[in-house]
Amino acid sequence: MATSHKGLFLNQHKYVLDLLREADMLDCKPTKTPLDSKLQLTLDGDSFDQPQLYKKLVVKLIYLTITRPDLSHSVSIVSQFMHSPTAAHMMIVKRIL
Repeated sequence: MATSHKGLFLNQHKYVLDLLREADMLDCKPTKTPLDSKLQLTLDGDSFDQPQLYKKLVVKLIYLTITRPDLSHSVSIVSQFMHSPTAAHMMIVKRIL
């Protein structure tokens, strides 16, 4: 939160930095789009060995969509696989991050 003579300015900069730190992605490079438009995700594939981490990151991304509506579509896609995430799903979460 920042203050000025015009009032308060709220942002989620610290929240995003904490999220990237938790995912061990502080040194990541940005992409132009959070998701490939032709991507077809399925339940097939190797299950992700840390499903709790996947769920935790997706829930935090859902909260982030309040101020980042451009991520809403991508986050809604990965949130459909919270019950049984695969390694491919986690790669998509990392791309969103």
